[in-house]
Amino acid sequence: MKLNGIFKDGMVFQRDREIRVFGEAPEEKFVAAYIRDAEGNAVASGDTDEVYEDGFFLICIPALRAGGPYEMEVVAGSKRTRFKITNIYVGEVWLAAGQSNMEYPLGRSENAKRVIQNVHDTNIHFYNIPVYGNYDDEQALAEENSKWEVINSDTCYDMSAVAFYFARKIETFIKEHHVEGKDLHFGIIGCYLGGTSIASWQSMESLEATKEGRKYIEMYRDELNQLPEADEEKAVAEYKKQLAEYKVKIEGILKENPYISYLEADRKIGKTIPWPPPPTPTSIRRPSALFDTMLLRIVPYGLRGVIFYQGETDADDHADEYAVVLKSMINEWREAFWDEKLPFIFCQLPMYTSKDRKYMEYDDMNWPKLREQQSIVARSMTNVYMAVLTDCGEFDNLHPADKRTPGERLAQLALKFIYGYESLPAVAPYVIFVRQGEGVEITFGGDFKSLNLEHNYSAAQSGFELAGPNGKFFPAEASVGFDGKTIVCTCKKVKRASKVRYAYYSYGTANLISDKGLAAEPFQIDIDNF
Repeated sequence: MKLNGIFKDGMVFQRDREIRVFGEAPEEKFVAAYIRDAEGNAVASGDTDEVYEDGFFLICIPALRAGGPYEMEVVAGSKRTRFKITNIYVGEVWLAAGQSNMEYPLGRSENAKRVIQNVHDTNIHFYNIPVYGNYDDEQALAEENSKWEVINSDTCYDMSAVAFYFARKIETFIKEHHVEGKDLHFGIIGCYLGGTSIASWQSMESLEATKEGRKYIEMYRDELNQLPEADEEKAVAEYKKQLAEYKVKIEGILKENPYISYLEADRKIGKTIPWPPPPTPTSIRRPSALFDTMLLRIVPYGLRGVIFYQGETDADDHADEYAVVLKSMINEWREAFWDEKLPFIFCQLPMYTSKDRKYMEYDDMNWPKLREQQSIVARSMTNVYMAVLTDCGEFDNLHPADKRTPGERLAQLALKFIYGYESLPAVAPYVIFVRQGEGVEITFGGDFKSLNLEHNYSAAQSGFELAGPNGKFFPAEASVGFDGKTIVCTCKKVKRASKVRYAYYSYGTANLISDKGLAAEPFQIDIDNF
């Protein structure tokens, strides 16, 4: 018998949820788990006499309130195989998932040295799911050696920076506002890999269920066909060589300065990490790969919710269909974790464009299109919320060093909608009404009393644009109306506007900020049909 790799000393179970303990016991017919307090008193237990054909077993233990530390003993069959896990807490558990901007470690984020020096003992526990494209002996060993870290200044360096700021904000806020929060522990499970498409994070069945999902599969098959099978081994070997060379260089740079940002390191090396790996049937970036080998490794562990930061990889070829595949992924994850209402909070993409496109004055509008698709998902699904990041992002840098802003905005949404602090400002300004007056008047809703523009911006600076019946957009002058919640836009080149948009470009001005410090959601609206 062996337990799943997530069941280790220092782990956290989700409070007020059924506790699920699982692993493999191919030669057994009975497995039991016993949770005891520090004095050895029984707290909860469960057992099963159903071990599936593949050896998988699942024990369901009744829900517990927040508490700990506990010990858990898992006993299997007639051989009385025993596992003991210590320093267990029952608290809040979140899954932090996505691609590189979720993966980005705290130690290389903005102000990392100062922040890490001030991270004293916390109640945050962090577990990172090992990254492999195929579950084999190598990943099984990595999973066996994986562990939960209790976060402090010595252990926080490699933790996802976004997840750190998310957990730290919630931990601090609940401690200050709720007596129970003083001893509440938080578990963060990292499940991410840079450069990965959303297609990697759901099953083939989920992708095949929609034409948008099938497009991902077809495009990858086309890539496979472009690399002859006889050349696969050579291409993989060359990629591994390039990756090893890069790792040697980055390790050398990190020895000189462990707090260096991704951008600064890339400038020193002269290139970013080699990506993508060659397309093969076993590649880590094939459709469904990471759903199968990472996410399913911890299913059906009990969660409070999911935070998610992904989409950069999909902007080039899938900007127009992203909403469909994101919805199907959320629904599949909810089914996998046995929670049809599982909260899902994600980051909308920030501002970004490459140096080449900026200097060519070319914008294919894929990033604003994908942001629009993300907005559709947040508007149309229950228990799904979006952190707006239009005021974030860096020119020619896919990996902004500021991870506090996205992490804390995700946390504000969680505190408001999941933890019930309803008065906390978390909802960014969004359009609720548009009408034609002396100009175009756009009224916003959200958690604020008034909108702020530093001054009445000129047309070139406002971020607002108007288009007439011909659909051609021109920059518009913008000012805040007397009620503080309405923006009035005018443009001499547009006599009667048919469309209005704001911050609808890959990279540019996003000056509309609420009095609560939240950036307004970007949009493009057909005025006559709104």
